Amino acid sequence: MIDKGEKIPFKERIEISKSHTREFFAEAKNRLKGKSVLIAGLLAVVLIGAIFVQNSRMIDSMNKILNQAEGSIHEIYDDSKVIAAYKKGDGSGLNAEDAFVLDTMTNVIDEIITDDMSDYEKEKAVYDWQRAWVAYSDEDLNPISAAADNYTPYGVLRSHNAICVGNATTFKLFMDALDIPCKIIHSTEQGEHAWDLVQLDGEWYHVDVTFDGGSGSKPGYAYFNVPDSIKDDGNWPWDHSEIPAANGTKYCYMLTNATECDDLYDIPEAIKTAMDDGAGFAAVILKDRTGFNRAVADYITNSMYMENGGVYFSGAYSLGGKVLYKFDISRWNEDNNEEIPPEVSEKLSEIINELNLTSDEEISYQQDEYEEDTYELTRGYK
Repeated sequence: MIDKGEKIPFKERIEISKSHTREFFAEAKNRLKGKSVLIAGLLAVVLIGAIFVQNSRMIDSMNKILNQAEGSIHEIYDDSKVIAAYKKGDGSGLNAEDAFVLDTMTNVIDEIITDDMSDYEKEKAVYDWQRAWVAYSDEDLNPISAAADNYTPYGVLRSHNAICVGNATTFKLFMDALDIPCKIIHSTEQGEHAWDLVQLDGEWYHVDVTFDGGSGSKPGYAYFNVPDSIKDDGNWPWDHSEIPAANGTKYCYMLTNATECDDLYDIPEAIKTAMDDGAGFAAVILKDRTGFNRAVADYITNSMYMENGGVYFSGAYSLGGKVLYKFDISRWNEDNNEEIPPEVSEKLSEIINELNLTSDEEISYQQDEYEEDTYELTRGYK
């Protein structure tokens, strides 16, 4: 996920490194087959050095992609021409990029929106589509583009890749086309972040596609239609005098999907169910709050086992006259959503290993080149 400054978070860096290390050992095992003990030691040193260089370069490259304008603020895309063309049914006056946005948006609306939908149903259909479109799917390869337009709907719709501003402007584009009132909050005081504010039945709600918290292309809805009391946590301040108060709860996904528990002893099962469903959080309402406090909440989260992430107590919120307790579910690795079929990986491995075989001449050169520097490391193998 993208955090402040659009950098790759530390946890994701660790997972990237772990992934490459696993690949390294598999590659080393293949390369060292049939080699002498000395040559095996030399190749191990070379390969270990290469894996660290590869990790460093890859992370730097990905950070460059995700942080194309570090220290600067992205402009908010003006969709007025595209929306006017959509309402008229005539995009002849648009430039090539806006024409592409119009055509793509129109096709998506025709595919996911029906006339009998309520505004909330339309909003959720767009949200679900956008989460699946921008996230990786094992049916469509998601290209990570280094283009500098991933903060506009054109870049998002073209490359399936977005930073927060791209998510916000793309979501607003669809809301404007569907006549659902929508505003963008562009917070820049503590690093850049942007999300949306939508109005349903006269009440405003925050919608943050970027910090959805889901698993792969499956939405987590962590910040889907939440009020100020949840979004205004000090991390991303905004000017409240320019943005209408968001006090709606009727369409707050967190509240409407909260699990009612008899007492604190039902909380672990509620969290486990949310984890299994791939949700980004577990929201709990206790009928009997006796004995429940922060120490109990921390005990529960510290005891919940999660192979690829962790559970954290977020806090208590007063919503719709009820006290809601939120437990965030953070995933560090989504490899389970990107598995390669065994028959594909085996065939690719055979082909790539054949191409990667080191010739005797190259081995001899490597031995001469590194023998002096690696003597201490390899003498035990002689």
